[in-house]
Amino acid sequence: MGPLLQLGIPPGGPDWVQACSVRHEVCVTAPPRTSSSSVLAALGATDDAWDALTGPLQLPAPDRDADGRWHLYLVEDEPQRSAELLFRDPVARFDRASSFGLVPRSVGGCSLRLAVARAIARGILWRAAPATDEGSAVAEAETVARLATPCAAPEQEEDAAAFQEEPERTVIAVTPSGPGAFNRGASLFFRWLDRSFGTQPGAIVQGLWALAPTKTPASAARWAGSPTGFDVLRVSLAGALGTESDLDDVLLQFAIDRATTSPPPRLAWRVPWPAQARRFASPEPVAPTGASYVWIDHAGAPAGASLRLEATWEDYARMRWTVVKMDAAGHPTAVVPISTQHLATSAAITVEMLDGVDHLLVVGVNVGSTEHPFDPDQGWWEPHGWLLTIQAG
Repeated sequence: MGPLLQLGIPPGGPDWVQACSVRHEVCVTAPPRTSSSSVLAALGATDDAWDALTGPLQLPAPDRDADGRWHLYLVEDEPQRSAELLFRDPVARFDRASSFGLVPRSVGGCSLRLAVARAIARGILWRAAPATDEGSAVAEAETVARLATPCAAPEQEEDAAAFQEEPERTVIAVTPSGPGAFNRGASLFFRWLDRSFGTQPGAIVQGLWALAPTKTPASAARWAGSPTGFDVLRVSLAGALGTESDLDDVLLQFAIDRATTSPPPRLAWRVPWPAQARRFASPEPVAPTGASYVWIDHAGAPAGASLRLEATWEDYARMRWTVVKMDAAGHPTAVVPISTQHLATSAAITVEMLDGVDHLLVVGVNVGSTEHPFDPDQGWWEPHGWLLTIQAG
């Protein structure tokens, strides 16, 4: 739920270079001293991304400016957002807005193709669900932009690494300085949802945009706060992992699968097989939708040994825990859930049958507050710490 502010398009002038597509109602505009080849390369990338997003991915085109064209501006610096609000549709039944795109003119090659696709995807989101929170908007637009880009830009690895370096953060959290690599890397979450539950590429994001219409009063200073994309997920994914499963189970499964993604998430602890009971505190508290990972080496354990684990955590957090048995290649061989009572602040288990296991990965996920469902518009989500005690048996 962002503010209803029009930031204004970049100032143009007679020296600005503009090229318009003959295939789509879109123009690329660049500041003076931009080569015509750069402008034409951006226009070509725009046509290609427009074709992919509105064709095979079946998304609507962004709403245009008053002149009937959608405008993409090449700008000097990296823009904070890839597309900005231009004006709100005053007569639409549900919230809908026109936009314009922003791409740094310094990029080229595959990075240019991805940046252009990202801007158009964000423009589509301004049309379809403009009230989407900023963190989700960046990650979701990145998800469909990658589907529309037929090459891998080098910054994709950097974005993924930034996301995996902070697994305890809320997956859609935005820093005070604005969205960045972490938020683009958070497309890992939405791409995982798409692969796990989508019927075709992009179906989950498309559904989020289509099923979260909002109605904001004309006099409001901010977009309406509901429904949100997580409201859609909460309803749509109920039972997706079993009859009694819910969004909590989905978040836990994502955290487990995230552990085997390259690059892997940063570990909270990596510890040897315990010769005696040991207790570890969370180096970083875990925010809702975030996770902590503890690696316990099995090397040195006697044959037939078991491991006792006891986790406790702070009040007002709902945490889910599981133990993943891993082989030497880093592949999971078994997943052992740790049962806990609703609203409890502790969980315990004894893990057995460890012969042949290379290491154990303990995964703890904060699935949200005990007081209310996860709200992406909250903006700040209280993180909570934990303690983990391990003892060989």
